[in-house]
Amino acid sequence: MNRKHLFFWIFIVGLMETSCNIRQNKVTERKTADSVSLNVLKKDKNIKSKHKVIHYDLFSVDSIVGNYHIQYKSQENGKMIITHPITDGKGNDTIYYACQDVVLDVAKDGQKRFINKRIQIDDFRAFIPKNEISKYCISNFKMTDVTTSYIKFSINICMPETDICYWFNLIVSDSGDFNIKEFVEKESDM
Repeated sequence: MNRKHLFFWIFIVGLMETSCNIRQNKVTERKTADSVSLNVLKKDKNIKSKHKVIHYDLFSVDSIVGNYHIQYKSQENGKMIITHPITDGKGNDTIYYACQDVVLDVAKDGQKRFINKRIQIDDFRAFIPKNEISKYCISNFKMTDVTTSYIKFSINICMPETDICYWFNLIVSDSGDFNIKEFVEKESDM
């Protein structure tokens, strides 16, 4: 009888230990091999306007991957995109969207940062027609690949509330050089 009670209590303690091992501090966190990231989403209401302005979710990412310490965050830049959608056949509604830039900081091997750059819609003038660039804003920015010689980011530049977008890869070399490449989807991928 004594042995049965001992096994019973060992089983109960083990069960409680595994079932109560829940993380109380809930933080959106992405972990990959040798990296730590923290994503923070918020809305910025800094743009003052007498009109109703739609703000995109702002993000802030602080990540350590290998030898790199990579930080990037979105910030509203004070510019707005104005659209006139057709609603109920009247077409007189006006919608204002707040635009944003991305601030990128990269340090390597615990040294002082070697990249500190504000990425703006104007950086993509070579790819987006001049007469249309004012209709687009940065809608997505994320780190996609890190090697010993470069860091690759994916950027989407879109018209607000549409699926009309340009996709880019921003490659930052180990020496701090930037290279923007347009991502063109092949017909076989569609």
